[in-house]
Amino acid sequence: MSEFDFGARRASEFRQRGFWTLFEERHPEEKALLARRGPWFWQRGLPDFALVLSMYVAPAQNHVGVFFGRNEKFGATGAWSRLKPFQPAIEARLNLRPEQQSPGLGINSLWRVNCFAEDNWPAMADWLVTEASRIERAVEEVLADRDVAGA
Repeated sequence: MSEFDFGARRASEFRQRGFWTLFEERHPEEKALLARRGPWFWQRGLPDFALVLSMYVAPAQNHVGVFFGRNEKFGATGAWSRLKPFQPAIEARLNLRPEQQSPGLGINSLWRVNCFAEDNWPAMADWLVTEASRIERAVEEVLADRDVAGA
């Protein structure tokens, strides 16, 4: 059993509606930034850069995370390729440990946590908003003088 093995549970057992309701109650300011939401994610729009930050819950994998998602309606397409040249500078500002990253998600941050333990939900919601804000600030600092919206 690994350090983060909280027992085999299926994602379908996670009360995602309850989690996102708590998320909205704790962070009502996110409603104004909402680009799209689904059962497992909430996308915060970054209209100045035609990007969306996806805050997500992966209960079966025991983690929550933030990464740049895709949202055609919002104009957020090709984010990974557009951000690739700036990834080292953005990641340097984030200063994440290797265990906080997933190599398959581009610029991202994740936290291993038992998502099924509802007493963790307030901390999970707060962490998602804090990390999304940290990533947003890092992107703004790096891209402020560059036009990558349509690149």
